[in-house]
Amino acid sequence: MQHHSLGLAALSREIIQPGYRILDLGPLAVGTTQAFLQMNCPCYIEDLVEFFTENQQAPDLKPALEQHLIAKPEKVKFDVVLCWDLLNFLSVDLIEHLIGLLQPNLKPGTLLHAMMYTGSSMPDRPAKFRLLQDFTYETTDDPDYPQVPCQGHSTVALMKSLGRFNLSNSLLQRQGMRKDLVEYFFEYDGDSAHGKVRPGDASDVATYFSRQDSSASLPLPGLSTAMRAARKSPVSEVADCGPRNGRNIGALEKQVGELFLLDLHAAIQWRKRRGESGCDAIRSAFSKFADLEPCDAILAWDLLMFYSPEEAEVLSELLVSRLKPQGMLHVIFGKRERLPREPALFEVQSDENVRVRESALGNEAPHFTNTAEIIRVLPRMELIDQGHGKLPSGAFYHELTLKKLSEV
Repeated sequence: MQHHSLGLAALSREIIQPGYRILDLGPLAVGTTQAFLQMNCPCYIEDLVEFFTENQQAPDLKPALEQHLIAKPEKVKFDVVLCWDLLNFLSVDLIEHLIGLLQPNLKPGTLLHAMMYTGSSMPDRPAKFRLLQDFTYETTDDPDYPQVPCQGHSTVALMKSLGRFNLSNSLLQRQGMRKDLVEYFFEYDGDSAHGKVRPGDASDVATYFSRQDSSASLPLPGLSTAMRAARKSPVSEVADCGPRNGRNIGALEKQVGELFLLDLHAAIQWRKRRGESGCDAIRSAFSKFADLEPCDAILAWDLLMFYSPEEAEVLSELLVSRLKPQGMLHVIFGKRERLPREPALFEVQSDENVRVRESALGNEAPHFTNTAEIIRVLPRMELIDQGHGKLPSGAFYHELTLKKLSEV
């Protein structure tokens, strides 16, 4: 049986960033840990399936659980805890004890992801999960896994046993999901009951799911101009500055010779959280693309809007340095009273329109109030095309297509 985990896909595509610490309570063999390691996320494995196997006859599971868990320094704080379907096989007292043991390594905003069984037919052992692709799993009843009574927790009982974790979101019977599994997100010391989502926090999961229906496909004439030459050449090279995950890049890959995904905003924000100043964080994040071949076009989307004029000038200089002479830079400026909490997702479709998924608004004022201010931070570029319209949210946008001057 297969199960597409929308929850884990959301974590990978929208929430987890380089440097996030992941605690995985399942076996290493599932395969998900490798996906997060590729995102430069430290991963810790506890393998509660092994705990069940070794302690089936234990009279008291609480000290056995303490013995099983590996001691970690308190300075190690987890951003995400993956529980799979394992909480179904722990009593509420043992779940409460588990959370107490993990508490020194939790922090406000830590997300806990769990899959809970529903219906009258309950399994008699944890499922064996094996990652196939794109967070779709093969789930099997493996006879080598230990038989453990399924507890059948109600949502209320589960929430009580999780202590300071508050329910953030739930997913049920979405396309590709097993019908007998509900996926839950719980946030540590969160205030989800009051609808509050802290900016820059792991609780971005609430924003991710709330915006899934807030999208539309738009024609972007400025993008068509920027991509015209690249779409005609089988050896063209295009760099997309948007997120590396969570976007359908298949259509865009078919339209150009070679596509490079930079995911610049996530890389820069990670550097900032490590204490680097804005301009230094931008230079450090961009340094890993030093070997990037000069491109025919770079799609910056709305990236520049999230940086001060000084930071945007540094970022623009670096982007332009990776353009061929006559290369194109495409930029979008959304006019709002407040900045969104993160850049929008722009997905180029097979018909060359672009599907846009916007983030919720934050509290930060815009760094730019008009397109002239943006053009001033773009060095050695000539404006050759413009477009405008409305985003799905109703915000007015202006798109700019600029060409790198040939004499540079």
